[in-house]
Amino acid sequence: MVHDHLYADRVGIDTYYDQETQTLAAVAVDACRGPQVSLDGVPLVGRLPSELEPWIEKTASTLEDPNLPEYVDGLRFGSRGEPYLLSLGLVLRCQQNGDHARCRPVFLAPQWAMRGQEGIEDLIPDTEWLTY
Repeated sequence: MVHDHLYADRVGIDTYYDQETQTLAAVAVDACRGPQVSLDGVPLVGRLPSELEPWIEKTASTLEDPNLPEYVDGLRFGSRGEPYLLSLGLVLRCQQNGDHARCRPVFLAPQWAMRGQEGIEDLIPDTEWLTY
């Protein structure tokens, strides 16, 4: 796994590359310094998790696809409680910001999202899971 720290420091984005293919496989947006990213008009970066809860539940209810493996379909939760919407290639992590935890979205390339949450946690370096 290659991680570009210099780029992250400049724009508030962490990038993760697939070691096998040397291609970009995940992008995490810093909740405090990153650019705002929206999905279907809903801003995701820096929001309080409770603000996004209704959107997560509504979106998850539309994701059921019988053609996808069960471990990718719908809403799943990671070992730290973060919501996974893998069919969208999205993990909504939290990042501490003063007294509040703010949303730090991690966007996944399809080849990583299809591996399921356990596979993703192994592919993304510990710094993502332990630092933020």
